Amino acid sequence: MPSIIHARYSLRGGVPVEDLAITVDGETIVDAGTLSELAARYPGADQVGGDDFVLVPAFTNAHDHGRGLGTLALGAPDSFLELWLGHLAHLPSMPPYLAAHYSGLHLLGSGVTAVAHSHNPNSWSELPDEIPEALRGYADAGVRVAMHPPIVDQNQLVYAERELFLDMLPPELRRRAGDASAIDLSADDYFALLEDLYNNFHDRERHRAHIQVSPAGGQWCSDELIIRACEWARERRTRVQMHMLETRYQRIYAYKTWGKSFIRHLEDIGALGDWLTLAHMVWVEDEDIELLAERGVGVAHNISSNLRLRSGIAPISIMAAAGVPVGIGLDGQTLDDDQDFLREMRLAWTIGNQSGMAAADLDAETVWRMGTSVAADITFGADVPLGEVEVGGLADLALLDLGAMEGQWALADYPPRELLPAFLLRRGRREHVRHVMVGGEWVLRDGKHVNVDLRDVEREIWERLRFEARGQPSRLEAYLRKFYRGWDEGELPMPRR
Repeated sequence: MPSIIHARYSLRGGVPVEDLAITVDGETIVDAGTLSELAARYPGADQVGGDDFVLVPAFTNAHDHGRGLGTLALGAPDSFLELWLGHLAHLPSMPPYLAAHYSGLHLLGSGVTAVAHSHNPNSWSELPDEIPEALRGYADAGVRVAMHPPIVDQNQLVYAERELFLDMLPPELRRRAGDASAIDLSADDYFALLEDLYNNFHDRERHRAHIQVSPAGGQWCSDELIIRACEWARERRTRVQMHMLETRYQRIYAYKTWGKSFIRHLEDIGALGDWLTLAHMVWVEDEDIELLAERGVGVAHNISSNLRLRSGIAPISIMAAAGVPVGIGLDGQTLDDDQDFLREMRLAWTIGNQSGMAAADLDAETVWRMGTSVAADITFGADVPLGEVEVGGLADLALLDLGAMEGQWALADYPPRELLPAFLLRRGRREHVRHVMVGGEWVLRDGKHVNVDLRDVEREIWERLRFEARGQPSRLEAYLRKFYRGWDEGELPMPRR
């Protein structure tokens, strides 16, 4: 039975359209028009919506880790990334299925139906078992996933000058640090695993799961590994995502290693293209932004995470104005630990508009595209019909409660149509997400999950954590701070903003 979905407004490309109704049949949007037109063409069709709603394409979370829970409550205090990473190894471990399942359900409640999942292994040796379990968790939640099994092959302890750092440590800690930095996963084993995952799980038809390649970060991966990853992805028409220039020390690493910027180095080794997405990109050089745009490289922007981990503010207004495709990701580190995608867009919009009359403007319509069509493009590829309310597109949709957002406003026609995108960004929160559809199927109705009782999943998580022993915090933190402080003293000039 087809469904007709209608609302007072719909957002198409971030631009509001009045009195648009659509028909969904199967997994796709098959028709559009006024409600009366569609009701005449599809008699007996189920009708959902009304004048209190705004119809929007569902959001795509362009970069996350699917941990299920925020790290602070589990014992990893916010700090500089280089210090914070040491705490992650001591967090209680969550079964990959349970973490992905709960993460997916939580995302649906925020209007997110698709996610780029950068996997953090509980155990590198168990990675071949963990990835299928995480895929199953998202599938059971009803969320699309671009799965990124990680690989690293260098600089696990510090980005460079490893022996210098080890010499700073007392003997016992030096021995333990050296042993802890080893990862037992060869490149050959990794690509064999990728091939197996790709053959068994990559969904070219319905796009429920994509298998992609993820050299975890430029500083953690050799040139040979990055080149091989790019070649593997291009041969199979899939994508690459990796962390890049998240902190100032990663920028300094590039100049220490090659005497040039990270982006120029990636260009020189042939690793830039429209199949690549770079997460964070806080410390990109101004002069490299045009190169990113020319190559079609996507950027996954994670404003909350960048603020919480003291990384800085990425120049997304400059990148967007230059034509770099920028999508928004939550990184599992939102300001309130609530995975609220509307709030994340609001924060990206507010902080993205920097001071000074000469600064590039970041308008509300652009930010809506960053959370929908552009995020979908840099996560699944521009040929996958996600992120738009258009005939022929996959029916991943959300209805937002405009009446609740209007709140105390007494004016009958407020907000005016031209201000609607800004109004939604300024006011919208996850509790305003009332109905969510994935591939033509309602998964959230009236703010509640259709197929799963979220409380049951939360109880299972609680029982798991009650009996999970925690390890000890890293003893390396003071030494890492001293080591990287030495890099600050000889630092290069900052990028112009």
